[in-house]
Amino acid sequence: MIIVLVGYNDSNKTNVAKMIANKLGLNFVDLHQLIEKEEKLSIAKILKTKGDVIFRKIENYYLKKILKNKNKIVLSVEEGTPCYSNNINLITGENIVSIYLKYSLSNLVDILFKNPPIIVRNFSKDKLKEYIAKHLFERNLYYEKSKIIIDCTHKSETKIINEILIKLNN
Repeated sequence: MIIVLVGYNDSNKTNVAKMIANKLGLNFVDLHQLIEKEEKLSIAKILKTKGDVIFRKIENYYLKKILKNKNKIVLSVEEGTPCYSNNINLITGENIVSIYLKYSLSNLVDILFKNPPIIVRNFSKDKLKEYIAKHLFERNLYYEKSKIIIDCTHKSETKIINEILIKLNN
């Protein structure tokens, strides 16, 4: 079984994926960490030197490679991954359990306002809300295609993991 976690920025995908992998005795893979290791460049450096289009092609290549391998893993992907290069069809394919870690807009604003990524570091809370709302409007179309959707709003990591394990066992 391949389990793929998707969701917006700072939705705790990596930590939850690691914990799920640990509980199920599976290997954990973070797609962007794998890309950095294989390409011997940071994601930021790839984007700066090769551009977004080439980066998305590289990302798609490694996603296909991981999923084709059919090893039993838990995979964490970044927030944009499902939205490009037909990746959502790969992520929701046969023998793959895709899980969307879904947070409310207000919860995401609170999370990202406390620890903002560089791109939104100087945003007011209202501007951040508008920025996230725009992304969610564009990306939910992809995220919502996941086989399992977990409402994570104001839930502890433990509760989220337990809900995922229950859904996986059904």
